[in-house]
Amino acid sequence: MGKRRMIIKPCPFCGDIPYLEKKPLWRKYNDGTTHGYYGCYEYEIKCSNVKCGCRVNLGRNDTIYNDDEAARKNAIDAWNRRAGDTEEEV
Repeated sequence: MGKRRMIIKPCPFCGDIPYLEKKPLWRKYNDGTTHGYYGCYEYEIKCSNVKCGCRVNLGRNDTIYNDDEAARKNAIDAWNRRAGDTEEEV
């Protein structure tokens, strides 16, 4: 079963298009050593407007404790949540 497409709402502050970024949670150094959670990633959603700077980055959007699809969904759900939304609307 492939990834389910999820809609990402426009930025709540400026209305621009956001983008989803998958970032590694480890760092590889020049000497070949690594530090961090090798093989794990986090999802971050950022507004594409550099003057806006809105972003979502929270603890439930990583693959340390979640599978890849759940981490991705958590990030998108957090971004799409708006003041006044009920749980069913998110």
